[in-house]
Amino acid sequence: MSHNRLIAIAALIVVVVSLPFYGRGWNLFMHIFGAVLFLGNMIVTAAWMSLARRSRNAEALRLGVQGVNFTDAIFTTPGALLLLINGGILSAPYFKTNWHWLAAGIALFILSGAVWGMTLVPAQKKLAQAMSRMPAGGPIPAECDALMAKWFRFGGIATLLPLIALALMVFKPVF
Repeated sequence: MSHNRLIAIAALIVVVVSLPFYGRGWNLFMHIFGAVLFLGNMIVTAAWMSLARRSRNAEALRLGVQGVNFTDAIFTTPGALLLLINGGILSAPYFKTNWHWLAAGIALFILSGAVWGMTLVPAQKKLAQAMSRMPAGGPIPAECDALMAKWFRFGGIATLLPLIALALMVFKPVF
């Protein structure tokens, strides 16, 4: 099944399970579940890609790159959608009073998405293309090192920003 089809199916499921008539408790659960999917996949992906990169094993790296694209389709994207939809439903009462922490968290989430969309996705696509051109058992293409460095650098930023947003959502500081 193609990644685009997986994303479309996941998006449809997310919309159905996020409808506001399920109640606040359900939307809170789905929002937290979205955070677990979103952040969990980002952190775990970084861990196993670090191991694949450190191994210098071309097949491990090829599998890792394929895994990143697949898990983004089935975990990161649905998690982001759950955060957006259910967070939007849950946030309405907070905009009447102390909303600065919420606005900061939303801004960090959007900035993370921009980093992901503008740098990580293109780097992942180029990395996948380079790895697909590599013959089975062949050496890792030279361009992969630069792409991996970029992926880790911007991936760290794209992960740190929503972690800060998570802290804002949990602690709701007054500022």
